[in-house]
Amino acid sequence: MRDNGMGVGEVVRSLVLGILGAIALRIVLGIYQRFLFICEPHEILVVSGKSTKLSTGESVKFAVITAGRHFRIPWVQIVKRMDLRIISIELHVKRILSVGGIPLDLHAIANVKISTDERYVYNAVERFLDMGTDNIRMAARQLLEGALRGVVSQLTPEQVNQDRIEFADKLVEMTDADFSKMGLHLDTLKVLRVEDEAQYLENLGRTQIANALRDAENAQNRTGQDIAMEEAAANQSAAIAQKQAEIGIAQKRNQLRALTGQLEGEAQSVEREAQVASQQARAEAEQELQAVRREVETKRLLCEVVLPAQADATARQLLAEGDAASIAEAGRANAEIIELTQ
Repeated sequence: MRDNGMGVGEVVRSLVLGILGAIALRIVLGIYQRFLFICEPHEILVVSGKSTKLSTGESVKFAVITAGRHFRIPWVQIVKRMDLRIISIELHVKRILSVGGIPLDLHAIANVKISTDERYVYNAVERFLDMGTDNIRMAARQLLEGALRGVVSQLTPEQVNQDRIEFADKLVEMTDADFSKMGLHLDTLKVLRVEDEAQYLENLGRTQIANALRDAENAQNRTGQDIAMEEAAANQSAAIAQKQAEIGIAQKRNQLRALTGQLEGEAQSVEREAQVASQQARAEAEQELQAVRREVETKRLLCEVVLPAQADATARQLLAEGDAASIAEAGRANAEIIELTQ
């Protein structure tokens, strides 16, 4: 029984220790989570009690964390958050005197936010920490309204109304230094409407419309005249070009006729030369043929007449010579016989 009691006590002790360990771990995690600050993309963390040396060489008693996380040292540091999201400001400034003393009413919308530039963000912390968005909006509106009056006083109503992009650029340029001192950044500014009680812009618009219509009509008339002149010039150029083309065609035809005549003459000359050459060759061949025929006839006569005649004459001569020799021999024999008989 005593052993069983000791076993139960060990189990209870283990359970108690496990529960206490879990509670202690939860307390540690809770403390860690409480003192761990994670900087989200749309905010900055301001850590008081931590000295920071700025790029200007000046030291401040707080630090700005724009990304990552920070573990706050208890009883030494304080961490606060500042929102970086856009703050929209509607501007409606009345009776702003422009050049010429003409009052204008301006409706515009601006978007500002706390600057994340290291050179200016500390200015925003000093001025707007623990202040709500409305306070930032009010300060920015006052600055923009004053700048609006300053810019409009340098421009004519036409410039303000027509070139609103340039007007907004001038306003941004004028307020840049003041916003930097406040640690703010003017993201966008757009002029929505420009109005005037004196209806100067409306009358100016009517005049401009009338002038535009007149200019358009004049331009149309000038365009019609220009078109007529261009058509006349084009017709004249076309007629001249047609005449020149006809002259060129006639010249080419004459050149073709001359070339054709020249070629035909050369062809006829070649043909005549060929005919003459053919006749001459025929005559030469005929002469050669006649010469051959004469030679053949000569040889034929030689064979048929001359040679037989010569052979017959030779034969007769030989016969005559033989007869003479016989007679001579007979005479000589008779003489010898006579001599012997005597």
